[in-house]
Parts: sequence; C-alpha cells; structure tokens
Amino acid sequence: MTSQNAIDALALENRRFNEIMRSFDGGIWWSSDATAQIDVDAICAQAAHIKIALDEITRLAKNIAE
Repeated sequence: MTSQNAIDALALENRRFNEIMRSFDGGIWWSSDATAQIDVDAICAQAAHIKIALDEITRLAKNIAE
C-alpha cells in the first residue's frame, strides 16, 4: 500500500461519515429517540471507537510530519 492509497482510504471514509451525519438532520423531525429508532448507547460506543481511530491517525500524521 502506498501513502496515496492511505490518504484515499481516509478521504473515502470521511465522505461516508459526512453522509451519515447529514442523514441525521440534527434530529429536527424526531420527537424522541424511540421515534427515530436510534440506539443512543450504540452510537456513543461507536463514536468512542472513531475517537480512538482518529487519535491514532493524528499520532501517525504527526510522526510523518516530523
């Protein structure tokens, strides 16, 4: 894998994540989490995974920049 492949992979996942976030529409039309069929705990758990991954990507990017 080349560094360009890695950057392309990150860009693709960024686009996917942005599409997911846009689909939530800020919850503006939902009267409750139950109506939206959202498992808040599951989403928060996945957000924690994303944070860990982003922290690691940030660390790697800083190492590359040095």
